[in-house]
This record gives sequence, C-alpha cells and structure tokens, in this order.
Amino acid sequence: MHSRSKGWRWIGYSLAALAVAAIFLYIGLFWNPQAPEQEAINTAWHEFAREVAELATAVQRAPFNQDDQTAADGYRHAARLLSTFLADTTDFSDPDYPQFTRFPNAVARIGWDNPDNLYLSFRVRGDHTYRLRGNVRSFDLVTFVVYNGVIGRKPAWKLRTISRLASPDLDVDADGNFVLTLSAEPQHGNWLPLTPDASVVIVRRIVSDWDRTDPGVWEVVNLTTLGRGAPRATPESIMAGLHGAAEHARSLRTLLTIGHRLVFQLRLRPNQMSEPVASNADFPMSEPFQAVSRGYFKLESDEALIVDVPVADCLYTGFQLANPWMESPDYGSHQTSLNHATVHVDADQRIRYVVSEQDPGTPNWIDTAGYREGSLFARWAYCGEYPSDIASRVVRVDDLPDLVPPDTPRVNPEERARIIASRQLALSRRYAGGL
Repeated sequence: MHSRSKGWRWIGYSLAALAVAAIFLYIGLFWNPQAPEQEAINTAWHEFAREVAELATAVQRAPFNQDDQTAADGYRHAARLLSTFLADTTDFSDPDYPQFTRFPNAVARIGWDNPDNLYLSFRVRGDHTYRLRGNVRSFDLVTFVVYNGVIGRKPAWKLRTISRLASPDLDVDADGNFVLTLSAEPQHGNWLPLTPDASVVIVRRIVSDWDRTDPGVWEVVNLTTLGRGAPRATPESIMAGLHGAAEHARSLRTLLTIGHRLVFQLRLRPNQMSEPVASNADFPMSEPFQAVSRGYFKLESDEALIVDVPVADCLYTGFQLANPWMESPDYGSHQTSLNHATVHVDADQRIRYVVSEQDPGTPNWIDTAGYREGSLFARWAYCGEYPSDIASRVVRVDDLPDLVPPDTPRVNPEERARIIASRQLALSRRYAGGL
C-alpha cells in the first residue's frame, strides 16, 4: 500500500514538473509584453475595429433598406468598399511612388460604375513630374482627368477638376502607343498640368467590344523619385491608413445613400428618364467629356419599362442600371448594360431598351437581375451633338411583341445563353491579372 502511494506521489510530481515546464516554454515562445511606444498603434487597431463596426449604421439607416436581401447587399457593398480602400490607403496612396489601382473594379463598384470602363487611378503631387505610358488601340475612348481629391475623402464642395485630356487629342504612334507627362511646368508633346493641390489621376478606358482584351502596356512612374528606394511604411502612416479606409467607406456610403434618396427617389418620378445633360467639369469627380441621363425604375415582375432613345453620333454610348446601393449588379451573368456596339438599332434610327425582370426575348433587354427598383444611367461620350427626345413608358411584358417594331429580332433562350456566356468569358479575361 505504501509503495502504491509513493508511486502516485511521483506521478503527481512529474505532472507538476511538466506543467511548470509547459508554462516556461509558453512564456519563452509566446509571451510578448508590449512596449510603451506600441500603445498608439495598438489603440489605432482597436479604433479601426470600432469604426468598421459602425459601418453598420450607414447600411441600416438607408431609407431603401427595408428587407433582408437589401440589407445583405448593403453589408456586402460596405465590405467591398472597405477592402478596396484598405489596399488604397495602406499600399497605393503614396504619390512619391505611384502604383495603378483599379477602382471601381470587379468587386468594389460605386456611383454607376460603367461596365464598359477599365478604370485606372494613381496618386500624384503637384511639385513632382510623372510619366504615363499606355496604348489606346483597343479602346473606343480613353480620358485622363486630374482631380484635387476623391469623393468621400474630401468634402464634395471642395473637389474640383484640375486638368483633362482625351485620346482623340493625344499624339500616338502607328500602334496606338503614347507617352503623357504630368507636371506643373509645360512639357513638349502630350502634357497634363498639375497644380499644388493635385491629388489623383483617373484614367477611364472605355471598350465597347469586350472581346478586345489586349489593353497594351501601361506604366506610370514618378520621374522625381525614379531610382530611389521607397521608405518603409511608418507606424503613423499605417495608423492613418486604417482610419482613412474606415472613414472613407463610411462617408462614401452615407453620401451615396443621400444621392440615391434625393436624386432618384425624391426628385425623379419612377420609370422616367431625364433629358441628357452635359457633365459639369466642376461637379465632384465628374467625367467632363460626356452627357448623362438618369432615371429611376420601379417595376413589378410582369412589367417592363421601354426607354426610347434616338441614335447619336458619339464615340461611345452606354445604358445601364444600378441597384439601390448605386453599384452595378453582376453585369457578367446578367445583361444589365448595353453599348453602341451591342445594341440593336431599329429602322427609324431609334433604340428601344427594355428594362424588366423577365426576359422579353428582345435584343435590347436590360436585365434587372432580381431588383424591383434601382437607378438607370445613360452616357453619350465625345459627341458631335448630344441627343434629345427621350421617351419611356411602362407596359406588361406579355404585350411587348405588339409594342416594338415588327422587324425587331427575337432572341431565344439558347441565343441569350450564348450572349451571357460571352460576357462571362470576357470578364474572366479582363480580370485575369486580379482586381
């Protein structure tokens, strides 16, 4: 009996020793008391987490957010913005060493982002000189606009367009290549002026034929810093980036909600399109080379909105819809947009878009992608004359065959599937290099 008790004591001593050893091993491997100078960055992370949680308020307070599906779309939209802005503020916002970002992109979509547009942007500062190389051969139109800030990061009334240029005004070689200098001092050849408050350059590359997938080589460098290594990111810059991303997502989401509510739900009557108005170059982040028409659709599942538009002599025309969060829906798996290369023109030189949930079997169907309401947006870019006389009316889907011209082609389910497959494949190629 005594020997058995002694054996149990040794087992207890061994287990205690193992426990003590494990504690010391854990302390040696993982115990990491924080130094006093780390307090600021640790606090910044916790503050960032709090700001992310507060994004929920911007989603929940949207007046059109009245069901679980809309709420889910809203949270996804906020997450998309946050992920994009985090990359921007922590990695791509240094004007001393600029890098291209794609925004809007396949994920983060805002403000009627154009499905035909391959966006690029990069940061600049007014006292440096930049060289931009690219190729315009595959695009209908390429525009370059310098702004003094981005919407959501700077009050809208303080934003302005500094300078602008379009591809028809570029000097290019026989293959469509160009070199563009951006600086405060005038330069020979293609040049865009920078001012002391210059902040960001937006490049809008419009392609109507999605099968033209070779954008050419694009490059941007800061000639003032070229050849010098970029410094390591500081704690202060990382703290500012975390806060900036959360603040940008929240303020932009709030601004878009106000815009959708005031411009569409309250100002415009449902199922009507405004007459085209040339973009105001002083409007925040506007594209100054186009005219736009806006609308707000609200349809039942058996209804369709016919938007009757005259053909215009432009380098580019496009028609699309957006959901209530003001982002384009899935334009790969749904025909939620058309342009001058993909639209059917009737014999009377008018285009009749058909906006509906059900496929009406017409070539100019704009698929609502399951949304019963949202906004419509039309663009006419670089035109000799902008169109007028836009008409719209709501009809029953079953009555459409009697309301469109008799020679309107019919699109059967097999052809529609081929069209959607072509869009999906084109977008896969477009974003093969990532977001």
